[in-house]
Amino acid sequence: MKETIFFKKLLFFSDKNYYKAQFIQQLDYWSYRVISLGFIFLTIGILSGAVWANEAWGSYWSWDPKETWAFITWIVFAIYLHTRTNKNLQGANSAIVATLGFLIIWICYFGVNLLGIGLHSYGSFTLTYS
Repeated sequence: MKETIFFKKLLFFSDKNYYKAQFIQQLDYWSYRVISLGFIFLTIGILSGAVWANEAWGSYWSWDPKETWAFITWIVFAIYLHTRTNKNLQGANSAIVATLGFLIIWICYFGVNLLGIGLHSYGSFTLTYS
């Protein structure tokens, strides 16, 4: 019985687990870089959209569903970047926030368009009957 416990502990340090840990670290490294770049572009998009909205509609922000969900997306990824800089929250916590941000992007792009309300209703899906 002591031998099986010893071998189970030894298998934890096997090459397979080492490469798996290396892969997870590389995935974490690249996801941080890609999300950081995407956050910069999202910030530029929200700010330039606000300037365009002021020219088109006379106000920078109108709390339209698309604008609101874009802002929620920005907040979630700002939280992700902050969890990455805090040593106590790195690892699984930042991965959960990144996953939540990914789901919110899907809500922003597809969920809001399916509602078909607001100033961005041109992006809604329409049903055609033949």
